[in-house]
Amino acid sequence: MIIDQFLSGFHYGDAIGNSVLRFHKFLMLKGIKSRIVAITIDDAVREYCTPFSEYKEEEDSIRIYHYAISSPINDYFLRNTGKNILIYHNITPSEYFRGFSEELVSLTEKGRKELSLFSDKFNLVIADSDFNASELKEIGFSNIKTFPIMISRKEYNSEYSESYMEIFKDGRKNILFVGRITPNKKIEDLIKFLSVYKKIASNDVRLIIAGNVDSVPHYFSSLLSLKNELGLDLKDLFFTGHIPFRELISVYRSADLFLSMSEHEGFCLPLIESSFFRIPVIAYKAGAVEETLAGSGILLSNKNLEKVALVAEKVLNDENISIKLAEAAGLRADRYERESDPGILLKLILEEFNG
Repeated sequence: MIIDQFLSGFHYGDAIGNSVLRFHKFLMLKGIKSRIVAITIDDAVREYCTPFSEYKEEEDSIRIYHYAISSPINDYFLRNTGKNILIYHNITPSEYFRGFSEELVSLTEKGRKELSLFSDKFNLVIADSDFNASELKEIGFSNIKTFPIMISRKEYNSEYSESYMEIFKDGRKNILFVGRITPNKKIEDLIKFLSVYKKIASNDVRLIIAGNVDSVPHYFSSLLSLKNELGLDLKDLFFTGHIPFRELISVYRSADLFLSMSEHEGFCLPLIESSFFRIPVIAYKAGAVEETLAGSGILLSNKNLEKVALVAEKVLNDENISIKLAEAAGLRADRYERESDPGILLKLILEEFNG
């Protein structure tokens, strides 16, 4: 038996890519042959991956397609029958990209249209959240299983950059958001929040935005313009860009609060990463956020920035509140580690194809 995992882009530090790699390593340790197949491949993970153009199917192979956007891999699975599994990671609605990237508007629209063509093409269909499962049901999929993104908690206890961590040790409270800098993440609302917080609560605060700034360049440019318009400097607002994992750990270790204003999340892995570090979380209730948090943080039902600032101020300065949230985060981390065990996914696969 060989299990091949397909994804459009295999990127270093990406939630889907990391989950794919986690399962690949698990299978190899179990003595099960495994390959990762992708069209675009980052140099940092190239050793683990076979280019899609070089892929050769083996007899009795089980193929998993991690679906998140339209790509030529779609055509391959539409043509080929066999032991096929779909894992759906959600597609950001195209409306968020209008005015910033017509290419992404086209790709996301096409991805959602083509997804409906797959409703009867797979032996097993898995969504990484109930929110994503509901989307699949709406377009005709049935018998959907839910299994979350796989993540190795042990990796987050690994070496971190002390020198990078020093950047954030100046007495200010650090409010963190982690994620790609894309319009659905509503980074502009975080920046506006920071401005309001400084006016009504305290100047001794910093907003750290950790994530790739190159995904939607026009959007990032608009954020820099907003930053300047509001009179914020580097001490107030710090964009890390795409950073090595050990520096990302340093950022998490520096955080006093994780804040999300994102309006579309199919899962939101940084909420789980925050729980590994017992960071208090405040997040706008959108998409799968409530499901992923599972009671371990504070949910926002609206974006009244003054009210959000007052909630954040309490979390940052009331030790009783912060301790309770940290304890809730720790419990969520323990539970998630059990829920995302790759052995559960392997069991689902074996049950499907071995009876």
